[in-house]
Amino acid sequence: MLTEASIVLELKDRIEQRGRITFEEFMDTALYHPEYGYYTSKKARIGKEGDYYTNADVHRAFGVCIMRQIEEMKAILNHSPLNVVEAGAGKGLLCADILLSAKDKSPALFREIRYFIVEKSPDFIVRQKRHIEELGLMDKVSWVPEIKEGLCPSLSLRDLYPDGWRVEGEGGIGIVLSNELIDAFPVHKIRYSNTRWQEIYVSLKDGKLVETEDDPSDQRLADFLSSAFRNPQSAIDDGYTTEVNLKAIDWVKGVGNSLQKGFVITIDYGYPRKELYLAERNRGTLMCYYKHQSSEDPFKNIGGQDMTAHVDFTSLAEAGREAGLEVSGFTDQSYFLMGCGIEEEFQQLEAINAENISAIKNNITLKKLLIPGGMGSTFKVLIQHKGIEKPQLRGFSFKDMANRLRG
Repeated sequence: MLTEASIVLELKDRIEQRGRITFEEFMDTALYHPEYGYYTSKKARIGKEGDYYTNADVHRAFGVCIMRQIEEMKAILNHSPLNVVEAGAGKGLLCADILLSAKDKSPALFREIRYFIVEKSPDFIVRQKRHIEELGLMDKVSWVPEIKEGLCPSLSLRDLYPDGWRVEGEGGIGIVLSNELIDAFPVHKIRYSNTRWQEIYVSLKDGKLVETEDDPSDQRLADFLSSAFRNPQSAIDDGYTTEVNLKAIDWVKGVGNSLQKGFVITIDYGYPRKELYLAERNRGTLMCYYKHQSSEDPFKNIGGQDMTAHVDFTSLAEAGREAGLEVSGFTDQSYFLMGCGIEEEFQQLEAINAENISAIKNNITLKKLLIPGGMGSTFKVLIQHKGIEKPQLRGFSFKDMANRLRG
């Protein structure tokens, strides 16, 4: 039986044979190793028994609001059927909430929607199918490692994941949705040292995994850093450490190149570039999570803890533009949910008594999605469009912060 130590032994063996590896390769192995990576294992990851919560875990109203935005997009696209592709669907909660709320509140959308889940984790696929089947929604959902002609002929997504899921055919029409996906892409760690940028690698010292520094492994890192930090000597101190997510750039380009006409909805925690790479954020944003406890030690519980880094939304906007995606809007999650009518989900309380305690609890839970300083402002929503004029989407009717995405 494989244990957590197996992944450490493999990493050490790889370094002994090939030499140091990038932090990105280390993180990719820890999270996505096919046998015992964090996201591919059978351990509980999301929820009370896991290591973290997602928006969809907090309250079903999150899915209701996404459904309302999709409903508006359907009218704009004027295409039938409506293909919705969710990349990395966790336990399947968001998919279920979108479909159930459509069935209840928008029967026309429910009839037209075809939902595809692209999932890398075999264990998540099992959990998703179990959940969707229990709700009687199996006829609406397909699970695909890749989308081929004949299965979904009107939608083609090339390189939906950055590590090689390929899709046949030309660009198609539809909506691509990701919720807390990109923060889990492996990142390069970078440090400003002795007046120049160096990449952080993982090597061995006295039999232990340790960080070392050397020149960047990829010219794209140097190009990115030159653009993001035009004058680092005057802005940051020696030792400043941060992350660069090249896979996120590749991912959004792949999705954009796949679409002929449609939308890309990205929900995640992060900042525009000018707010992400601040001098005071000199330790970077990489965090590890184990049983709802956070740490900054990536070499602890390897394969058994989650690792994430904040998303650079400016990079997503710029990379998307290269693939024909234009920014529809960008805002905090709280503003987006209010624009999508989340206030309708609050239960009206005539009096506080024992009979409406459950309603009070419902409202308290619902507010977690909106709290400033918490999920409401930490999470951002970026929507990009292609093949249509810039739409006025309800999700940005309260506040659109797209101007903050300028590099």
